[in-house]
Order: sequence, then C-alpha cells, then structure tokens
Amino acid sequence: MPRSIPLALPPALPSELLEYVLSHQAYPTTVIICQPRASFLTSLLNSVDITTPHDNLGEAQSPLTRHNLLVPTLHQIATSKHINLVFVPTVSHLRAVLAAFPPTPADEIPPLQKFDKPGRQVPLLVVYGLVELHRDTSEWSAQGLSNSVSNLVEAGWRSERRVVAIEDRGLDEEYYETVLEEGEEEGLEEGTGDDRKWKQLCKVWEQRVPILNGSVKRAGLDSEDGAWSGRTVEVGRVLGRWFRFGRGDWVT
Repeated sequence: MPRSIPLALPPALPSELLEYVLSHQAYPTTVIICQPRASFLTSLLNSVDITTPHDNLGEAQSPLTRHNLLVPTLHQIATSKHINLVFVPTVSHLRAVLAAFPPTPADEIPPLQKFDKPGRQVPLLVVYGLVELHRDTSEWSAQGLSNSVSNLVEAGWRSERRVVAIEDRGLDEEYYETVLEEGEEEGLEEGTGDDRKWKQLCKVWEQRVPILNGSVKRAGLDSEDGAWSGRTVEVGRVLGRWFRFGRGDWVT
C-alpha cells in the first residue's frame, strides 16, 4: 500500500483513542500504550464514565451501558480481536519494541472483515502518550524525542502501516463538562466552543524542551521556558519534522 505521512492528533481520553482506532483501523493494526497496563485500564474506565451522559431515565437504563465501547456491535467484536495492544512503561521499552517491530509478511492473508467500509481503513501503528513518556527522564529533549520518533517512523515504514501519535489528555472532568457550555452561553471572540477546545488540546505541542539530552535545569526559576540552560524548542517543532498535524474525531 502507498505509505502515508505520519499523523499527530490532539490529546484524547483512552475511550476516545479506542473509538478512533476501531473506526479507522484495518488489519494489521498495533496500538502502543506508553504507560503500565493497570494505569491505562483505570483511566479507560474513568473516561468512559465522564464521557457518558448522565440523566434520570430510570434504573433500567444504566448510563454506562450507553457508551459506544460497551455496546458489543458486530463490527466492534470482529475488529477488536485483530488489534494488537502493547504496553511500554519506559522510553527504553518503547525503543526496544520499535527496533524489533516486524515487517508485514508478503504472503500473509488478512482476515475477512465484513463490517468495514471500503476505502476508509488502513493498517495503523498508533502510539499513545509518546511525549509524556519522555517527561522527567534524561530523554526529555529535542534529541531524545527525535530519536524515538525516528524509530517510530521507521517501524511504520518497515511494516507498511500509517503512524499515528496521540497524547493522553488526562481526566480533566471539570474542563470536559464546562468548556463547551461556557462557549455556547457566553460566546467566544475567536471562535466556537470547539475552537476553544482545540486550542486547549494543542497546548501539549507548545511545551518547550531543551535541544540536547543532559541539559541542566536551573533552580529557582518558575518559567518553564527559562528553566533550562541553553536553547529550547517547542515539542510541535520537533514532531513537525515527521508528522502532519490533524484534528481527531473527538474535536469536530
């Protein structure tokens, strides 16, 4: 298949990540979760809860049962069993997985997926939490991020899959419930509630990191930009060498 430009999407909740993968994947697809399995599952359960509308429809209709991920549709059952999940708790684990990532065998016959919509899905290599995995480590720098991203892009090229990088948005429940309501009620000078949400999510790419590994953080400075000795650069500038930035299905 023709190789696609790697895609960087704004931060998403774990539930939003899985819904995106189920909607866009084709066999074979691998999702690399940059956190321990137990932490991800806990965050997933919590994110399903806060993104489900709660109302008073009676005891027979539990709000959790209405979330898309908890409805066992034929499409969801058929596709989920062919998605490979890998959990990597450290940068070293991530790079080891990427270095050993196998190419797709030329003679492999993909399973028949009757419920896919032709033309929409492609094989994916998704990494969730790539930037955050490097934080507070010796690899928190443009050099460290570039090393990991180059390994990721190479693994995607070798396996003929589209690379997608998505950060963990975290469970900011108060923001999730109020930001769009405020946008609708008060009006926004620079755009709609979705525009505001987009700008909030994009802040992850505005973080600044030192250029080289091993940069020294100077004590007594509150400004993140001035805390590092030497030059710094935005995370978005680092990722922009390889990735095209886009909007996820959760920001429409």
